[in-house]
Amino acid sequence: SYIIEKNTELLDKYKSILMYGENEGIKDDIKIKIKERKKNAEIINIFEEEIIRDKDILSNHINNSSLFNSEKLIFLHGITDKVFNQINESLEKEIKDVNIYIFSSILEKRSKIRNYFEKENKFGVVACYEDNERTLSNYIITHLKGHGGLTQEIVNIIISNSNLNRKIIKNEIEKIKNCFFKKNINKEELEELLNIKSNNSFSQVRDASFLGDKIKVNRLMGEVEFADEDVFFYLNQINLRTNKLLEIQHINRETKDDELALDTLKPKIFWKDKPIYLLQLKRWNRINLENILDRIYKIELLMKRSQAKNDLIIKNLLIEICNKASNSLSTV
Repeated sequence: SYIIEKNTELLDKYKSILMYGENEGIKDDIKIKIKERKKNAEIINIFEEEIIRDKDILSNHINNSSLFNSEKLIFLHGITDKVFNQINESLEKEIKDVNIYIFSSILEKRSKIRNYFEKENKFGVVACYEDNERTLSNYIITHLKGHGGLTQEIVNIIISNSNLNRKIIKNEIEKIKNCFFKKNINKEELEELLNIKSNNSFSQVRDASFLGDKIKVNRLMGEVEFADEDVFFYLNQINLRTNKLLEIQHINRETKDDELALDTLKPKIFWKDKPIYLLQLKRWNRINLENILDRIYKIELLMKRSQAKNDLIIKNLLIEICNKASNSLSTV
């Protein structure tokens, strides 16, 4: 993915590209660069749920010529093996003047769509794994270049507040650019801007939810202020924890040891967070975690498309997670 970030023209060799992995921030950056390079192309966005409802939607868009553009880009979002047959049938046909970019979350090695793209030379596949502190440090410095007051301490504050999530950092960078437009970045103002204290409080209620601790969740719900402008940060935090637990379980198939799986995980988990992860692993199995990922995806669409009270949506999701974890504990 880092090679593609530097030169998206490499994608032009293929009619269709699969980009999968937990790093939504990298995928978003690649999408932006593709669109910037192909400004005159017609762009069509299709979500998995639309393909499930209408199995011909992808083929129809591929076959229908654009009336006003010589080139067409089709972005498929949130794709899983549920729609493998429709994608397979569509891509087996000859494709002219159309580029198809498929974006998926984590795909295991046995995934049908991942195997299909890895074995077909005519298609491209890009793994988008999580960043580490070094890559995120370079990312922040590059995007805040020219801003006075930017020090390594400031960079470290931004990284530590993001849980190494580039998508969160992208949002934080936009806040910083707007706030410190004509002045140097100040540490105290930055901490207030990024809601450091509030974000730490949210981490507590998130962790309690994944542990199924109903009493603690109920108490924290009344203490934590869910800022409307940070709802996507909250959703990303829940998504990140769900993906991490899934990744640890995947590693654990080989290690057969939770602690060893945690130590193998990259990027490394902070030592103080390891006990929480170990307890949460006992509450969750792969199927339930995948169900939560599916809920997160649908909730993100709802939050973007409607005027619903997003803070209530986040609270309801946390309660749903807590109930699942609590029921899992009661059946052990």
